[in-house]
Amino acid sequence: MVFELFRPALPPMPKSGEPSPIHVRLHPHCGACGFLFEPGANITALKHHENALIRIDAGTFPSPKDQRFHWAVVEDGSSADKRYQFCRLGNCPICGINSESITCHSDCFNLWMKSMGDGDGPHKLWVAATWRYPWANCPELRLPSEDNVMSYMDCAKEALEWPDLAKLPAELKTYIVDLSGPTEIGRCASVLQLMSEMASDRPFVATLPLDNIMHWTRGGQPTVSHASNGEELQLIIDARGLREIRWVTEPKEDLAARSDHMLYISGPIEKFWKIQVAFQNGLARLIPLFAQEFNLWDSPAGLRRGTIISGDEPSRPPHLMYKPPIIRFTTLDLRRCDGLTFFIVPDGVHAIHAHTPESPNAVEAFERLKLYYDGPVTWFYLPLAAHDEVLSIGLRLRRLGRDGLTPTFLIHLRSGHYVIGPHRDRAVFDVLLQTHGRPVLIYEPWSDIQLAPHINQIAVSPQTGVKAQYRFIPPRGPRPLDASCLSSAPLDNVESMDVFRTAVNGPCVGFIFTYRNGWQRSVGQCRLGLDIVTTYQKPVRLYYVFRPHNSIEWRRGILGTVYVDISTEEHPDVDRSYPLDAESRPTHFWAHSEMQGVLTFWSKADGSYLKIETAEEATHEQVLEFDPGFIDGKREVRELAAEYLGGLPSDAQGRVLNV
Repeated sequence: MVFELFRPALPPMPKSGEPSPIHVRLHPHCGACGFLFEPGANITALKHHENALIRIDAGTFPSPKDQRFHWAVVEDGSSADKRYQFCRLGNCPICGINSESITCHSDCFNLWMKSMGDGDGPHKLWVAATWRYPWANCPELRLPSEDNVMSYMDCAKEALEWPDLAKLPAELKTYIVDLSGPTEIGRCASVLQLMSEMASDRPFVATLPLDNIMHWTRGGQPTVSHASNGEELQLIIDARGLREIRWVTEPKEDLAARSDHMLYISGPIEKFWKIQVAFQNGLARLIPLFAQEFNLWDSPAGLRRGTIISGDEPSRPPHLMYKPPIIRFTTLDLRRCDGLTFFIVPDGVHAIHAHTPESPNAVEAFERLKLYYDGPVTWFYLPLAAHDEVLSIGLRLRRLGRDGLTPTFLIHLRSGHYVIGPHRDRAVFDVLLQTHGRPVLIYEPWSDIQLAPHINQIAVSPQTGVKAQYRFIPPRGPRPLDASCLSSAPLDNVESMDVFRTAVNGPCVGFIFTYRNGWQRSVGQCRLGLDIVTTYQKPVRLYYVFRPHNSIEWRRGILGTVYVDISTEEHPDVDRSYPLDAESRPTHFWAHSEMQGVLTFWSKADGSYLKIETAEEATHEQVLEFDPGFIDGKREVRELAAEYLGGLPSDAQGRVLNV
């Protein structure tokens, strides 16, 4: 089950009579080079245990689908072998209360020890690796490291025995590093750069109140002041941990000024008055209180005023109360992209990729996602034409069973409305944040401490209002499967259509329609950069055939495959390509439709289903709408529904919060 990969679980207990194993956290990235581990990589761990650092051969890094715990018996030089329990649960309570550990590529660890020696080398590596987290038990932030071009080229020059490499222009060097990706040379360069910083003699060791630190930058000493004139405090975090602490007199207000490499914590200085900061080896780390809350932003501005919609209860499990509550917000400036790809898992929208000239497709984003998620993923592409406008963005809320809350994205464009995520029918509750133009979309990305792998909180800037709608959506028959994504588009006035296929003459997985008025609309999975795309100008007729995998799988709710062919004004005759097994399944005949009516497409990672209806056959939804206006503080969605809809029954959950 996909959900089991993310459901909090306690490690297995040792058998009666066996000593408790030493719990070792396997981090997803190398503490020395900072690169993500790939499955099969040889890794070495360092663990603080009984006032000593223990070196542990942790074997090879497991794949996402492997068990979250594995065991090893390691000879560590003591009189008896030690049993270690290697854990990859991001929300493990035992990891949180045990001493910290680090994990490194074995070759990165050996390079460090060879250069730094056995004296203080292990301790400096342990500090550098653990302080990549800005505080103890901070969840994975998954920030990419910034490439050090000079260090990379020095390593490449030695490895390739090509001294003239250093004579290349700076722009070409940067281009080479960008294209190289996570190579061994890149890892070596990153380790050497870290060693050069940690080898410097920085004797300053202290623990100071955070609200007294006027300025500090990694590698230096803090500037201390005991009085402020209304400034805000801002913390900057990157892949190495805390990067900078500073007082800000004029906070930025442009949410669009975002970073892929840094996160920001900002607020009035008095908000941080009980937090301490430890300094060592030119690094800094927060020592927060038990209940300290942190909001992390990828923009130094943050959301100054607006409404945040939360799809369910806070995403932190009850047994994680030892961790400081943390909410991380990501911003997407819709003015700077021409489309969005949503990665959908059975529980909801897992991640979003913005299509820009620098990143025209979502293939690399999908590959990064698969490094830590091994379940089925459905793609959905939302085109954003240059002259289109966003009217509102929100969440559709409904409880699924007793324990699963599954918010679905709602995006209303001037060109049409989209419901993005697993289809929900019957009673639902929509909360929409009204906006205009091309706003900044704000959302909380999935982290490794959440109960379920879906985006749970959203906001927009600018925001002009809040609208809530209670809907009853009749079930669409036949009901092809659970957790499928449903999308539709009118076939009238189509100027051109892009058909996405998994192979030449292969199954169709999605369409993008361009209409005579210039609007665009997508249905199904339009996986730019992955599927084969055929464009048909001035289509006049659509031929299609559906083939279920088999009757047993159909009854189990698994979709089949859809094949299509298009007749155009220029090429009215088509050579329809039948499925390979059409002769053994003679009942699968091609159907056709003129370019009129509504095309409805069900899609899932393992199949599709297509249906064409007339406008008269389209199902009408029952809608009750109200305007809650300004919401005072935090309000439960059920409470809002009861107040504004006269106690109309609803199983919707969630909260709306003004900041």
